[in-house]
Amino acid sequence: MKEYFREICDDQPVYDNLSIKHKSIRIFIRYLLRIFGLHISVKILTFVLTLIPNRNDIYWVYLIRINFFRLSYLLSLSNNNYKEALVIKKRWAKNVIRSSLSKNQKESAENYLETIKASNNRSYMDNKDVLSNEKFYIYGPNASIIPNETYYDHTLVHIKPFPEDLKSFKKEILFLNSYYFNNSVKGNHNYINKLKKRYHKIYVTCMTSTLPEGFQRVILNKPGYIASEMALQRILGFLLQEHKSFECVIEGFDFYLNKDAYSNANYHKLTRLKNKLIQEKEMCLSLADHDFLFNFILTKKLLCKLRLNDSLDFKKIISLSLDEYQKKLFNSRDFSTLKSIN
Repeated sequence: MKEYFREICDDQPVYDNLSIKHKSIRIFIRYLLRIFGLHISVKILTFVLTLIPNRNDIYWVYLIRINFFRLSYLLSLSNNNYKEALVIKKRWAKNVIRSSLSKNQKESAENYLETIKASNNRSYMDNKDVLSNEKFYIYGPNASIIPNETYYDHTLVHIKPFPEDLKSFKKEILFLNSYYFNNSVKGNHNYINKLKKRYHKIYVTCMTSTLPEGFQRVILNKPGYIASEMALQRILGFLLQEHKSFECVIEGFDFYLNKDAYSNANYHKLTRLKNKLIQEKEMCLSLADHDFLFNFILTKKLLCKLRLNDSLDFKKIISLSLDEYQKKLFNSRDFSTLKSIN
């Protein structure tokens, strides 16, 4: 089922986004994009902003402006201009901090700017002095082989249920995102029982659904529209909260540099096409909404608090400078597909 692009707004408990005025503006922005496309929509919103008061304390004005920033950001990415996109994203974040009444949105924007500013082209640090009894083997969607039995004494971490039994590993845990939980797990009692029998712990990042007994909710850090953690960053952040420090091996995460970003056939991706690939536009929009640069920098920051063992392919990527990573990403991904979002 196709999921259409939606406009953004501030939190409902803070603003009444369902009032006639605010809902009308939201629908206007939504169908502006669907009818005219990204490029023309940005031009129209640019013109609209010249006609209305320059006052972000008026919510409907603020609503138009944050959507203008978002569409302008996507337009820059679609033109392969990631440097311009970064400038727009910073302006967008500063606008939210200055004008939003939403604590979540302001914290998200502040966290984004702090992460970007603190990077200074941060290099990955190999913390050989970190020793811990906690060892994790984080297995991702680009792994070329089944989980390596060499790490049998590590807790094996999955981000999707693995189809085969892996008896060599004494402990397996599972992290599920909201989309997979709601579309494959929720209400499926047989599947739920099967997962509970296999996994030592099951974590879910869904903030709204009632979770089955034995499933634990992972609270997302500073959720907002500016940037948000992707799977690996959520897992690393959560494990650091739980264990303060640990050793780990990371396999099958390449920050979307592989043309086939989900090449592991054992990775259950609900939105695979008939050719088993993922629609490029969907992938690029996800990278834009989560913010690929934010997540790349955040990973470098998180790795400074733990010990990363082996993981040679992963280390090569995380050691790239920010500019090197972005150049490689834009050579691998077709962000021009964002021009046709609707």
